[in-house]
Amino acid sequence: MNQKMTKVLALAMAAAMTLSACGSSAPAETPAAPSTPAAPTTPAAPSTPAAPTTPAAPEATTPEYEPITDLVLSGGAPSTFQILNTETSNDRVFLINLVEGLCDNNNKGQMTPAVAKEWGTTDGGKTWTFKLRDNAKWVDINGNEKANVTAYDWATGMEYILNFHKNSGFNSANLVQNIAGAQEYLDYTKDLDAAEALALTWGEGSKFAEMVGIETPDEYTIVYTCLKETPYFDSLTTTSSLYPLAQGLIDEVGIENVNAVTNETMWYNSCYTMTDYEHGGEIVLTANPLYWDTDCTLFNTVTYKTVESQDMAYMLYENGEIDRVSLGQSQAKAIAEDPNHKFHDYMVEAIPGRTSNHLQLNYDKNFPDGTKDVQWNTAVANEAFRKALYYGVDFTEYFKCFNAVEPMSCTNDFITRAGVSYTSDGKDYVELVRANLGMDAASSDKIAHLNADKAAQYLAQAKEELAKEGLTFPIVAEYYVGNNQGELDNAAVLKQCIEDAMGSDFVELKILTYVKAYSEVRDSATQAFGIFGYGGVVADPSTYLRHYLYDDTAWWTNKYLHTVNLPEDSDIVAIQKEFTELYNKADAIVDDNDARMAAFAEAEALLQEHALTIPCYVTNSLQLTKIDPNSQMISRLAACDSKMKNWVTNVDGFTREQIAANAAK
Repeated sequence: MNQKMTKVLALAMAAAMTLSACGSSAPAETPAAPSTPAAPTTPAAPSTPAAPTTPAAPEATTPEYEPITDLVLSGGAPSTFQILNTETSNDRVFLINLVEGLCDNNNKGQMTPAVAKEWGTTDGGKTWTFKLRDNAKWVDINGNEKANVTAYDWATGMEYILNFHKNSGFNSANLVQNIAGAQEYLDYTKDLDAAEALALTWGEGSKFAEMVGIETPDEYTIVYTCLKETPYFDSLTTTSSLYPLAQGLIDEVGIENVNAVTNETMWYNSCYTMTDYEHGGEIVLTANPLYWDTDCTLFNTVTYKTVESQDMAYMLYENGEIDRVSLGQSQAKAIAEDPNHKFHDYMVEAIPGRTSNHLQLNYDKNFPDGTKDVQWNTAVANEAFRKALYYGVDFTEYFKCFNAVEPMSCTNDFITRAGVSYTSDGKDYVELVRANLGMDAASSDKIAHLNADKAAQYLAQAKEELAKEGLTFPIVAEYYVGNNQGELDNAAVLKQCIEDAMGSDFVELKILTYVKAYSEVRDSATQAFGIFGYGGVVADPSTYLRHYLYDDTAWWTNKYLHTVNLPEDSDIVAIQKEFTELYNKADAIVDDNDARMAAFAEAEALLQEHALTIPCYVTNSLQLTKIDPNSQMISRLAACDSKMKNWVTNVDGFTREQIAANAAK
């Protein structure tokens, strides 16, 4: 057994996350950090984990911006106030500011303490222990204390999620995939009648305590038991599946009313309470006076205004009525092309989107009548054909559909999203994949996997080989989008990119529309390819790569691949089987993170070496903002970047030059 504990201490992490925002007259400089964040070391486990100390505030050496004390944003409204009963980011951007979990992320994407002050594993990730701080409080809408936040709130929350009659299965997926006994308890409650299930609790002697892998040795300690060694389990704590629920709230509103709590009846333990809620009108968050982190800076209030359109939001920003606005492509282009525009120097990039988007090929395509598309299936089975796409298609013009001003910021060279996992020396995992592929270093003006010489070589090879197999040209690739002008316009650009690379006399992209939902063509396998985006759920390459496992239909990417019915002697099946073997080998490494990352990088590189999928883009939109994005939390897994804590603000807005200078620090 590995007798080391992977422990995260508040001292180190708080130092990395401390940023000044609205609460000081001169925001402080971001503490010095390596250009790529370093992963925590693995110290020997103390018999009793040491309590962290509070770090001294950094000196205020950044430019003296005039901070905002009462922030105003545009936005809608949450559909629920019960964070355990939603799986949408639209709800979580609000609720993460009202309810706090065990861990957060900092502005580098690293794990940081929240209610948990430290945590770790002594057995490679089979069991995880979280030590909680003792000064976190549940409060009501007015900030009046209701109860201490304790370990029992996480046991209550997990029982609630896994009790089918209480929560209808919401947020249970991560638990049943990772927590011992979770699937069994969910199935057990499904078979009960509603009254029996609603009466269940998590306490000693309960069926939940007997079946599910969570223990609370005392009121400030939680021990989770996983189904197997799970070295990335702590990253799940930023998702709704591992959030707390106070038994006192259940007692107060009644078990049947928990999912119907409002801003007036819910309990709060995060940065803010929602003191005003007008459906279709304004929403007001007010700083929680009993929030545990007394050293952080919060806004006095945050007001959300309902805005009917992007144009209206832009007008409100222009009038100084809101403090941030996302820009449409036409707005961004107009500002960029006019050097005298008052916002010309103030247009900056937002935090990049969480998803890694790929051009995902379909290897077993049907026509709508159910017959096989022999032309396409033969072409896509040819490795030279796939490599001609991989090395030859320049997506730059397509990127402009998402960011007309800085299109290359949308570049995505890998299956796994950059910024998800790191080695012990602070190297981003994707750099290991880059090294395996012999790929050029990241560049601001080039897609790294483009290679004109290789593209020409493989294109000629594909034409020759496919002609010998009796194919006639052009090969038609049927691509489906929604029947709206925006998607049709984007598809037309993508068509041009592909036909420019492959030659329209060799490949013709035929744009078609589905009726109601993309699943119509995805599930019937009538698309030649689709653009697939996945955001991941854990801070580990496995969360992206498991979608390509052979004959594993649990992951919906296989509904794009459609390899499950291919002959066993297919080259595609052979690649998937080899990848699956490498993946399983990597996933079995639980006591050496660097070795795990290296093994996964080898597996990921194999998929790209054979062009089984083609990385395409990440979203990177433009905005006008009075909030420095460098000061926001970054999460590739959850909605932590919406948590309004320690934000650096400037009443005059930020220029690109200021944002770049702050980022450089």
